Amino acid sequence: MSDQRETGPTQDQILTGTATYTRRVLSLYDTLVLGVVCRRVWQCDRAEMLAGYDRNIAERHVDLGPGTGFFLDRCRHRTPRPRIALVDLNPLVLKKAATRLRRFAPATYQRDVLSPFELGGERYESAGLNFLLHCLPGGMAHKARVFDHVRAHVVPGGRIFGSTVLAEGVPHGKRAYKLLDSLNEKGTFDNRGDTLSGLEAELDARFTEYRLTVRGSVALFEARA
Repeated sequence: MSDQRETGPTQDQILTGTATYTRRVLSLYDTLVLGVVCRRVWQCDRAEMLAGYDRNIAERHVDLGPGTGFFLDRCRHRTPRPRIALVDLNPLVLKKAATRLRRFAPATYQRDVLSPFELGGERYESAGLNFLLHCLPGGMAHKARVFDHVRAHVVPGGRIFGSTVLAEGVPHGKRAYKLLDSLNEKGTFDNRGDTLSGLEAELDARFTEYRLTVRGSVALFEARA
């Protein structure tokens, strides 16, 4: 294991990953990434992730790396007026998701989730980390610290759930291998060392109750804080 993996990523590496999500990329994200790439390349339909939101989302919810807000816009909320917080390092992502979800008046926080962060003292009943881990730099042991950081803002018994594209331990199609190489070279992904066993080990070290499901190249997880 390299020193970089042991000591964690540099600030430049952190910024490189989040900078990928420009206005143009965000405008195409729902159709291209969630609609085409998920189904045809990762072999995991976005309906699988939406079902995770439907099962786990609570009245008070925080979403880390909310993307365009697609799932929060379409999932079945427990109440017509949920309290939602959006957390991301990229202000364009926050603006895109908050605009889409303006009917809920979400709170937005520009934060680096790889470091402990504050959310104004608010505690939430659920936390979503959908397609987040594979974008975070560093090895799985380092990026899994996000579980600890978000757990500090989730009430005991609350739900922490999400999904990630893994590099090893899951069944990839031919297209997946090529795209994984390309995305890692560009810095959009940093998941070459991410394995199913590694993710399960990090979940098992933190949660007594969790569920891990594989769909194609994607691992979907649900845990109780």
